[in-house]
Amino acid sequence: MALLIASCLVGLVLLEIGLRWARYVRRDISFWKSWERPAPKVLSYERHPYLFYVKRPNVEGLHPSNSLGYAGKREVFQGRLPRSVRIYCAGGSPVEFNDPAEGPDSSWPGKLQDILSARFPEVIIECINAGVAGYTSAESLSDFLFRGIELKPDILLVYHNGNDAWMCQMVDGFKADYSHARLPKPWNVGWINRIPQIPWLASYQLVWDWVTQKWGKASGLLFWISDPPWKTVGYFRSDAVQTFRRNITHLVRAAQACSCHPVLIKWECNWSARKLPPFLERRPETVDVYFEFLHANNKALESIASDSSPCSFLDVGPFEPAHFFSDTVHFSPSGIVEMAHRVANGIEPLVRSIIESKTGGIHEPLGQHAGLQKEWHG
Repeated sequence: MALLIASCLVGLVLLEIGLRWARYVRRDISFWKSWERPAPKVLSYERHPYLFYVKRPNVEGLHPSNSLGYAGKREVFQGRLPRSVRIYCAGGSPVEFNDPAEGPDSSWPGKLQDILSARFPEVIIECINAGVAGYTSAESLSDFLFRGIELKPDILLVYHNGNDAWMCQMVDGFKADYSHARLPKPWNVGWINRIPQIPWLASYQLVWDWVTQKWGKASGLLFWISDPPWKTVGYFRSDAVQTFRRNITHLVRAAQACSCHPVLIKWECNWSARKLPPFLERRPETVDVYFEFLHANNKALESIASDSSPCSFLDVGPFEPAHFFSDTVHFSPSGIVEMAHRVANGIEPLVRSIIESKTGGIHEPLGQHAGLQKEWHG
């Protein structure tokens, strides 16, 4: 028995050395560096009685949040700071995600705040990152009604389209309330996802990673809010676009009702790649239908902005393929920077008019400034 135990221990030591050496050779990672894996994504979110789900407050790691549960670590105060312009950025993961190499506030809303702060040093610029992975226009509408309005933003930036098309409009059995694709489940993350990590044991961490990915559905959030893969429609339906239009229209009206200027941003991706998101059936017509929905939703955004005053439409495209990761929808580090600059250039006249009205430079109704750009082409 003692010999068996000793042999197992020697085997584990040799396995550990081999794994670390292989990682050093293949990825040039220090032999002595710990082997900690990212925590399951779903642990960064929690159920909410009215908003379906929200980001969990004070999260560290790849999906950071502040004390109010907004993306990034910059704190947001319930009250308004004097001489400040507050911008509420609504959307899904392309709004939420940051560049881990640059820190928790390196999302494009975070960089937008940095850019505008440099351009308008006389005031405090706050960009609240209300992007949440998996959110459609329905969740952002509820979020703004129940949480966003309370923060009294001056500007509402809306970047939606892809999640609506992918997870709702393309799913068979469409219902206007999205209940055909959004399923309330107990937010009770199983014990498998809570298995403790031991970063200094590479062999243990590999087993931990395999177990959580295979049985804990740790790679994504969708399994807690839906049941992918979905039965996919093979045709375009205009009523699904009307639902998207309804959600965005109500979001715009809610913003206008509290003297907040809405800005609808055209959805962008690597259009040339024509890549289909996961969990949809791979049929020849599916890609065409998916992109037909994306284009129709973008047209709806432009139409809503044209019919709703004050409301701006911001065309930030086109982007280069290098501005996106391989999934073609999430911005790469260079894409995050580019997006932030394009949005900053587009809303700069609006920000200036708000500052002038607040600081006594020029007093005029919000949205009537002559230099306000209704549309900006990059």
